[in-house]
Amino acid sequence: MNTDRTADLVYGAWDGSMTALVSYRYVGCRSVMHDRHRAEGWTTMRSHLRTESSALGATLAISMLDTAGINIDRIYHLGLTQVDIQLYESAVDVGRLHTIGSVLREGRTQVFTECRFEDADQPGRVIGSGSANWAVINATPEGFVYTDPGPGYEEGPEVPAMAAAYELEPLPAGGFVLPRLSARVGLETLHHGPMLVGLEQSALQIVSAITGTDRLLLQSMSVRIPRAGRRGPFTFGAEVLASVGSVIGCRAKMTDGDDNVVAVSLSTYRLAS
Repeated sequence: MNTDRTADLVYGAWDGSMTALVSYRYVGCRSVMHDRHRAEGWTTMRSHLRTESSALGATLAISMLDTAGINIDRIYHLGLTQVDIQLYESAVDVGRLHTIGSVLREGRTQVFTECRFEDADQPGRVIGSGSANWAVINATPEGFVYTDPGPGYEEGPEVPAMAAAYELEPLPAGGFVLPRLSARVGLETLHHGPMLVGLEQSALQIVSAITGTDRLLLQSMSVRIPRAGRRGPFTFGAEVLASVGSVIGCRAKMTDGDDNVVAVSLSTYRLAS
């Protein structure tokens, strides 16, 4: 395992800011561990966690990562490197998301996890699936306690939109910027939650502009994180790669204050009928 200056801190890079991080608190995913390799979670799918046409990829991903985290965070300090989400239907009628997670393998330098998403009120109705890969940084010191993110924001007009909640600001020419690190997004290193949200919001923005509609159904979202985000401002932008019939392919990119690529996403959308 690699070691760094956070090796002796129970929560690693997030030590001292776990209760302030917005990533899981906004979504309100609640997870339970069954054993070292199995966990499940539930997320109430309020309107700010979806569009009118589709579940949001960031909502699914963050729910999956919370369910994975309750298994693996107590064992390792990890760096998320890749997230893949597949959505098989719009899921707009799903009231509660049930995330059923498992740890596929714990290697010396990597950990592999996956999940399936079901309608909690219709057991067996699989609406999507996901996977996440992690780089092992350190062993977690003794004393780890899972941080319950709480129930999330209640439904209502006062709830901030997802981009604003994650401190993303729209840019005049398109895309978003996250000006700086903070307790809500990560004090020393940017948490993966704002990365997922910024990439997806940038993709939705450009695809809506190109197609002239926001009635978009997410089909897949793949995110790679080759570098830690340690210096802002962090800039998010996207481009449409292809538009074939009702299917649109999009690439989004996040860079740091030194213009290094921190994260990249590939997403596929379909126009709602």
